[in-house]
Amino acid sequence: MSQPPLLDIQNLVKRFGALLATDHVSLQVLPNEIHALIGPNGAGKTSLVAQLSGLLSSDSGHIFFQGQDITAMSPHERVHLGLARSFQITRLFKSFTVLDNVALSVQAQMGHSFSFWKPVSQETALTDKAMGLLDDLGLAPRAHARASELSHGEQRILELGLAVATQPKLLLLDEPMAGAGPVESERILNLILKLRTQTAILLIEHDMDAVFRLADRISVLVSGAVIATGTPEVIRHHPQVIAAYLGEENA
Repeated sequence: MSQPPLLDIQNLVKRFGALLATDHVSLQVLPNEIHALIGPNGAGKTSLVAQLSGLLSSDSGHIFFQGQDITAMSPHERVHLGLARSFQITRLFKSFTVLDNVALSVQAQMGHSFSFWKPVSQETALTDKAMGLLDDLGLAPRAHARASELSHGEQRILELGLAVATQPKLLLLDEPMAGAGPVESERILNLILKLRTQTAILLIEHDMDAVFRLADRISVLVSGAVIATGTPEVIRHHPQVIAAYLGEENA
């Protein structure tokens, strides 16, 4: 028996004037699945994820998360339900330490207010949880460095950690490997594989080698519309996908 979807997108539409950025998109993400969303630049991938996270409203259609209609919910409400997003461009408190960045996310997840007048890293409960997460991320040795001192790849890993700290049921990853070197990309890839035991993932990524290594299923978005969904093997040999996207990637 097939399991019910964690995320169920039904006929989602978003227009920007005459541009149909999201063209009646329907797709599902299953529990503990890595579902990749690929397509050419300008296909509407980031616009779709912005709608899923609540940063962009849809013109029509519905988004169901764990069976609940979240289409009109705020980003904060969606995070509270277990839907978290890691951004295409890193968004960190650059002047804070790595530990303080993670502790702030842990603090938000725990729902504590704590004291404003001292660093959150001085709160023992926060520090213990944050350090445990940094250890999982491989960033524990950098805990007391400022976020601005990290390499670009390390900042991507830290940003991923901030999303994980909210204990999501579904993690939206928007090009997590963008700008990372080969070694750091491999670290991020292995971290994503490790995270699959904790959360489902909807992944936008241009690195096709990474997509085919990571994804259980892949949906292909072209001009705002899903033209195919299937396993990596199905997508790799899908004539319409090859013509619209993979042929361009392999040229």
